[in-house]
Amino acid sequence: MTQPGPSTNTGPEFVREMARSFWYSAILRAAIKLDVFALLEDRALTYQEVADSLGASPRYTQAFLDCCVVLELLEESTGKFTNSSNASSFLVKGKDSYVGDHALHHTNTWVSWGRLDEVIKDGKTILPFETGFVDPDTYWTNYMTGQHNRATSGQSRQLVENVDLRDKRNLIDLGGGAASYSIALCEANRQLKAVVVDQKEPLRIARTLVEQSNLTDRITLLEGSFFESDLGTGYDVCLISGVVLILPEEDCQKLFKLAFEILAPGGLVIVQDYMRLEDSPERKRLDTLEDLYVLVVFNPRAGDREGAEVVSWLEDAGFNTPKTIPLPTQLGLITAEKAAAP
Repeated sequence: MTQPGPSTNTGPEFVREMARSFWYSAILRAAIKLDVFALLEDRALTYQEVADSLGASPRYTQAFLDCCVVLELLEESTGKFTNSSNASSFLVKGKDSYVGDHALHHTNTWVSWGRLDEVIKDGKTILPFETGFVDPDTYWTNYMTGQHNRATSGQSRQLVENVDLRDKRNLIDLGGGAASYSIALCEANRQLKAVVVDQKEPLRIARTLVEQSNLTDRITLLEGSFFESDLGTGYDVCLISGVVLILPEEDCQKLFKLAFEILAPGGLVIVQDYMRLEDSPERKRLDTLEDLYVLVVFNPRAGDREGAEVVSWLEDAGFNTPKTIPLPTQLGLITAEKAAAP
């Protein structure tokens, strides 16, 4: 599949290609919403057959499928279309590697990005569900299932492989969303139990996933704000995933102090998020764009933080022995410990 990145075009075509790039995500979005990739998995159909299946215009379907071919989403042979290997791997619902909901989430933010000049001048965030392009329920459902896509397509495996929880028993997952990472950690560590704290909407999705994973006896869902709920104490692991990116600095610091308070001596905090932990050109590009993204659609005081800054907040909260762990996936890790009892 064609990967977004710095254009190889030069001269005026450099500008034209950049201006056209939103067409590509529009084609991807339409293919996901029309469920084209499920239709063309392990079979080849003509554009007329696809149009008939979709109840769509044959002429528009033909042009659309041709575009999917040039974008390497589909392959065409003797007038019949089928999934490309990447589409088959990552865009067929039901596969662990599926990331289509994550793509829908990003394209749900189009209108906010379309007003970027206004956002920059006013220094304000435009929440996507306030633009009229997508309703709140659809936006948050795509967001949470998209984060679950990220987890199941590789991030969970990286987390499990890079933190040793063999001697841990009780985990609290602050802002745990769909419980994706608590599920992965409990599956990998049979002695572990987890409490996932988040709002009603993400926990609705989490409940289904926990039930499907047969972990209702080991994962508890606690509805509410982690700053306002009675969380209890004595946990030996605290996971904070995908939260630091979207909160203001003072709330991140407050959250780390809360984590320190609810952890038992010797407890481990795990921060998993977009963070500037390495300096490769590819990583710098991703972090730079992500930094603007969260300002546009989440919070005017959000940001893709420097790893050293996150470490300093953890140390200020009382944690020691911080470790930064860059990962090949988009989210990196920082771990730190609460000193053991003397």
